[in-house]
Amino acid sequence: MKKVQNITLQNDRAYAISDHLYGIFLEDIGFAVDGGLNANLIHNYSFDGVYLDLKTNKPLLDPLRYWHLSGGTIKSMEEGGLAGHSRYARITVSADKTAVLRNYGYHGGQKGERPAMNIVAGASYTFACWSRRNDFAGNVTVRIVDGEGRALTDTVSFEPGDETDNTVDGTGWKRKSIGLSGTADGYGIFEILFAGKGALDLDCLEFRNDDYWQAGDPKWRHGKMRKDLVETLRDMKPAFMRFPGGCIVEGMTKGNEYNWKDTVGELWERKSNYNLWSEKLPDGGYNQSYQIGFYEYFCLCEDLGMKPLPTLSAGLNCQIREMQYKLKDLHVPIDSPEFKTYIIDNYLDLIDFAKGDPEKSEWAAVRARMGHPEPFVLDMIGIGNENYGKDYRKRFAAIREAIAKKDPSIRCVCSAGFLPQKIAIRGIWNYMRKKYPKDIVDEHSYHSPEWFEKQTHRYDKYPRGTASVYVGEYSANGMAAGKKMTVENSNCMDSALGEAAFMIGMERNGDVVEMSSFAPLLNLVDSENWFSNLIDFNPKMVCPSVNYYNQKLFCNYYGATAIPFSGKLPSRCYVSVTRDDSKVYLKAVNTGNEAVKLNVSGIPAKESEGCGEMLKNDAPEAKNRLQFTGEAKNEVLPQQICCHVSEGEMELTLHSHSILAVAITI
Repeated sequence: MKKVQNITLQNDRAYAISDHLYGIFLEDIGFAVDGGLNANLIHNYSFDGVYLDLKTNKPLLDPLRYWHLSGGTIKSMEEGGLAGHSRYARITVSADKTAVLRNYGYHGGQKGERPAMNIVAGASYTFACWSRRNDFAGNVTVRIVDGEGRALTDTVSFEPGDETDNTVDGTGWKRKSIGLSGTADGYGIFEILFAGKGALDLDCLEFRNDDYWQAGDPKWRHGKMRKDLVETLRDMKPAFMRFPGGCIVEGMTKGNEYNWKDTVGELWERKSNYNLWSEKLPDGGYNQSYQIGFYEYFCLCEDLGMKPLPTLSAGLNCQIREMQYKLKDLHVPIDSPEFKTYIIDNYLDLIDFAKGDPEKSEWAAVRARMGHPEPFVLDMIGIGNENYGKDYRKRFAAIREAIAKKDPSIRCVCSAGFLPQKIAIRGIWNYMRKKYPKDIVDEHSYHSPEWFEKQTHRYDKYPRGTASVYVGEYSANGMAAGKKMTVENSNCMDSALGEAAFMIGMERNGDVVEMSSFAPLLNLVDSENWFSNLIDFNPKMVCPSVNYYNQKLFCNYYGATAIPFSGKLPSRCYVSVTRDDSKVYLKAVNTGNEAVKLNVSGIPAKESEGCGEMLKNDAPEAKNRLQFTGEAKNEVLPQQICCHVSEGEMELTLHSHSILAVAITI
């Protein structure tokens, strides 16, 4: 072990830093939302599936995808649907055989079908649907079975188009929900059995565990969220959430950009779209159902105490894919009427939806009808994602000026493109510092662990008192270093160490780095849209990565006042100290091969105790692993640590390849 290294806190030089430095970035990639946060386990629940044709890079309507009917016929119908744009399924059966309609759930986009609905014996579930009887006469039952046909729930009956929880006037559509109980543990397949004769119509089928996030709260009566995933996010204590992306904000082709107006209102009113990340799947099979939409995102922010950072299209489809696939006609011309009515008005109407008076605003009235008459918090908006160039700057300026005229309190986040190198973002920084010094610039960094460690001083010399930094997407996945991402080499201990060293630098510079968020956030095991993800999950359980525990450590041990210190740290050791009214928080990272003893003096407490956590593993490839079935295999979990303060001093051991944080009561 090396000799003791001494540092002294300089409390008289403490300075204010951001109180919302650490947050989360949520994008529907890796089946994070549909297949993840979305508590409804049925895939293509509304028979409105739109996917990506991988040969033409154009949308492909395939309304019956992921549904399988035996013993009858199924047809996609549009006339007389729940909404003018919606489709539904017409099931026709004969009296001589029982017809069975099956749905396997979300299986990560892999070839073939596999049971993907987690059932727990003794748990309660709800099935709901909209139905219209037509001339059907007979019995309809619902159940979940495993891959061998063995029942995992009881079998329950319902009367289509008769007894109802709700109706849509003049359409003949009626909604019914019924309860089921789990009878065995396993992954299952959803089945509806039709015994009878005639035709009936089905739409918006739901099957969910009744123990979803905030079950019973009337504001959550539309889209519902998987509880264990939300709890994992809650435990991070993130200060903000950027949503809904990411690349899906831009979209691949015209019309594929994320339109928040398609995602609010009753579930059956929402208009689905193909997910840009379909490009990573063998069949292009990734649809955005929007059962979780902007209303639900705002509600989640409210429940977890996060600032919302909604991000909308700037009228530019994905510039990266424009080059990659040689796509054309992807821009809404800035001088066109469409730019005003479709792009700018979407921003202004969003402000009304979030904050407006329901008595005065159409979109605020939508929010109130959905269950939230009170305004949501909204004080910042992102304009575009990873966009760049002079054309983007003009678009940013036009949108920014319109927002300022409507609500001067809202700050805007400007994209700095997708490259982390300073030469690539110099132009946008000069522009923002000169023209919009009160706004925020969104830098993205995907590079190697070694690069991130070297960037610990990246923000030391950024100008203060002008536009602030948002590190909106980052992870040490090696992409910009030419490293091929795989499941095995992603989210390992070495990546967490590199990110932690980088985060120490962000924290020390929290007076200019206002926000940061790892990307991506959630990943259904085997989806392979992206290999480096903060939280893996399968249908049964959640498996946080070592990078998650690093992020959680930084979020949970943090105060909005930074304390500088004197004394020289050993090579490859990084330290930051912050405080709030009751505690001092010290974080330390040692990426080296030798342990170090750190003696800290100047702690504003004569006698006290410190408690905290440490992540440590000397194997750079160590990681937490999860497969589609089975339990998690964790190689890196937080260890509890304690320390004693005497006469304002304490001693800490910084183990090799470790990250630690302690909170000291003052």
